[in-house]
Amino acid sequence: GYRKAEFERLARTDVPLIGCVRGSGLFLGLEMVRDRDTLEPATLETSLVCSILRNQYQILTSIDGFHDNVFVIKPPMIFSKKDVDYFVSSFRKAVLDDLPLELTAARFSGDTAHTPT
Repeated sequence: GYRKAEFERLARTDVPLIGCVRGSGLFLGLEMVRDRDTLEPATLETSLVCSILRNQYQILTSIDGFHDNVFVIKPPMIFSKKDVDYFVSSFRKAVLDDLPLELTAARFSGDTAHTPT
């Protein structure tokens, strides 16, 4: 429904790192890719965004997938449209505003290791 549609809209309009949105109901996955043509996994970016969401927006997500580049979103049953809007807005800010700073810091420090959460 609404939640999946909002993430699909975000992928189409603002966040090219979202390669695809899959799942249904309350259980969704967002596959993160560096390039939509080659489908190169965005493993580091996924890890950093997961940390940003937790530390700056108090949103818990988990990471899955063979390349650790899929956000697994499993909200509680009482997840409202207002909660969806906050999540989508926070995810957008995390990727577009906060991630570039984190990537620069990670590359500068040489810290490219990924720790799934």
